[in-house]
Amino acid sequence: MRNWGSPLSPKKLIAAALISISLTACSSPKEGLSYPTPDNICGIPADKEVLEGLLHDGDELEQNTGHFSLTEGQFCHMYVDGNDSVISDANWHESGYSLRDYFWDYEVEGLRYFRGGKFASWESGVATVISCPGVSEEGDVLSIEVGDIRHNEKSQDLLEKLVPSYFDAYKKKLGCQS
Repeated sequence: MRNWGSPLSPKKLIAAALISISLTACSSPKEGLSYPTPDNICGIPADKEVLEGLLHDGDELEQNTGHFSLTEGQFCHMYVDGNDSVISDANWHESGYSLRDYFWDYEVEGLRYFRGGKFASWESGVATVISCPGVSEEGDVLSIEVGDIRHNEKSQDLLEKLVPSYFDAYKKKLGCQS
């Protein structure tokens, strides 16, 4: 039978615990993302600092718009290590479509309207509807939603901070009037 020696003294136990804690602290992941934070969501300018707070930890970021153009109603996936992280979805509608119409068949808890009803947010997303006649054959009004797939308690506030300038940039990129 093998003799593993006598048990550690209290001083040796404390020293071993401190070494273990310091090694763990040294090997813990660094703050921030392991990949460069973009300043856009699939080519539409977005606040880099806010986007960093929404994107998830991982090693690689990929942005994919699929085959739809902006005038067809683009769906943008931002993948981190192959998993959806942040998405932007835009769809065209007929004239007269409103933000309230957007939620007609879309049950959302905790919906709050802000900026005079121009935007609506919930725990994992935010949406707006903009008039943009003559740009697309699909319609004259565009609904845009940005969502945080693996949202947390900070997501709604971050999304509300991100989207006013993002939606304006989207509108400008499409060439919408006003």
